[in-house]
Amino acid sequence: MRKLLELLGAGLLLIGASSLVHHFTDWFGKWAVLDRLPFLDGYELYASGIVAVLGFAVLCAGDLVPDGGTRASARTPARTSRHPAGDAEPDAGGAEPQAHGGQSDAHAGEDGD
Repeated sequence: MRKLLELLGAGLLLIGASSLVHHFTDWFGKWAVLDRLPFLDGYELYASGIVAVLGFAVLCAGDLVPDGGTRASARTPARTSRHPAGDAEPDAGGAEPQAHGGQSDAHAGEDGD
């Protein structure tokens, strides 16, 4: 499914971009498919922009779809807790143990001279 979306998105982006380039520079005349459609007469520029943006969106959506070949991610349980210790919550008071024998940070580096 992912490869199909990437192929479709690349095709739409290529068609839309080539029609935009053809509109402004008259290059890519054979690639400008949207300029040949009679029901878009007068709206080729808008249709080209919409198709190019749609192609880019489909390419981005293709990155969000998981690969069809790997099913290991479906068997891996989802992690529900943000804490590595499971349901253990951090200390409610926010106080952390002091590493230097109970002295405050201001007096930790002073000598008793």
